[in-house]
Amino acid sequence: MHAPKKNDPSPRTMLVTCGVIWQGERFLIAQRKPTSRLEPLKWEFPGGKIEFSEDPPQALRREIREELDFDIAVGKILCVSSHTYRGSGENRHILMLAYECSYLSGTPAPRDVHDFRWIGAEEIGSFAFAAADHPVLDAVRKSRPGRGAVAERGASGGAIRSDSSTRVAELRDEVARFVTERAWEEFHSPKNLSMSITIEAAELMEHFQWVTVEESRRLPDDPRKFEAVGQEIADIAIYVLSLCNALDLDLSEAILRKLEINRLKYPADKYQGKHTA
Repeated sequence: MHAPKKNDPSPRTMLVTCGVIWQGERFLIAQRKPTSRLEPLKWEFPGGKIEFSEDPPQALRREIREELDFDIAVGKILCVSSHTYRGSGENRHILMLAYECSYLSGTPAPRDVHDFRWIGAEEIGSFAFAAADHPVLDAVRKSRPGRGAVAERGASGGAIRSDSSTRVAELRDEVARFVTERAWEEFHSPKNLSMSITIEAAELMEHFQWVTVEESRRLPDDPRKFEAVGQEIADIAIYVLSLCNALDLDLSEAILRKLEINRLKYPADKYQGKHTA
């Protein structure tokens, strides 16, 4: 096989991968460097070339660490983009595998990109995206205007799933398995678990102790704080599910029954927009 000539009209095909990385209701986009050979300073979904012997999710995790210095969980393929760049003495065909992903850990930093932003789907029109990313943008608009679901494996090997694809019973089973593997059943009495819920709730409150109401609403814009608060909420939920297991209480039934009681106690027509009668 001969190497292509400089002005060879047939395009070179490059296999690349990118990630739609969700955190809450926002996803991350990166800006190409001014020195980029293709569409400098355009915005894109971060990722890069798949090296020899790499599978696409492995390449995507590596690229995110190299470009933005944080870790992600890679989920299902969202779409495949095919685009040919022509001109500058070389034609290049980009075949890009776009994956739905979620933020795992670390603080994003522009190590090998010009800039980055966390944006909502409604903000897409405010940024000039690279041509190869337009099919991915369309897929994001069509698939979910909110948070993306991830169905692959996290750092610990456990399945990472979304609320829309996970039943309460599955979460209870996961929590019970975790407790059983460590022989912690003797410590998980209803008394101890109820106290643990209160302790974890107090730790959650610490994150909001010295911020204003408006600052608390903007917490999802800070990935590190958002992750920390998410872990505190998860601790509370895990103890709640453990308490349900210890009491053999059906959580869904209890919640729905309590909502019915509250509907009678607080009729919508009398309590619309207010918390007192």
